[in-house]
Amino acid sequence: MTMAMTMPLTLRNKLKTLCACGDGWSYAILWRFHPRNSLLLTVEEAYYEEHLGEEIANMHPQVHLLGEGIVGEAAFMGKHSWVHSDGQTHDWNLTGQNICEDDSGLHQQFSSGIKTIVVIPVKAWGVVQLGSRKKILERVEFLEQAQSLLTEIDR
Repeated sequence: MTMAMTMPLTLRNKLKTLCACGDGWSYAILWRFHPRNSLLLTVEEAYYEEHLGEEIANMHPQVHLLGEGIVGEAAFMGKHSWVHSDGQTHDWNLTGQNICEDDSGLHQQFSSGIKTIVVIPVKAWGVVQLGSRKKILERVEFLEQAQSLLTEIDR
């Protein structure tokens, strides 16, 4: 057995693994509860395709408030959200329901060509957000895989 096979995956590598699961995810970001204020979620780590570097860099200074916006709501409610945009009319579909354009981060991402965004709560850590330039249909297996992979995050 080689050393690489026995070493635990880093957080960045876990996010990379989620992106490479075959569905075509372009980026993954872990929004972590702030260590001094658990009502705030900030970027802990990100993995993304090279062409999205500027877009992801713009997300780093963002802060989400627990219970507000798609990220904050997922953290507060403990439930995932799967959002699609057709990219032409900017119709958004949140796991079967229309949503309003009150989340500027979503609007910015959809305007830049992202077609699917999913946010998945990760107990005691925060929320993982994934985005794709393709429309990806919701799969329970993927949600379970993401939660399982990120449940035990190694520093």
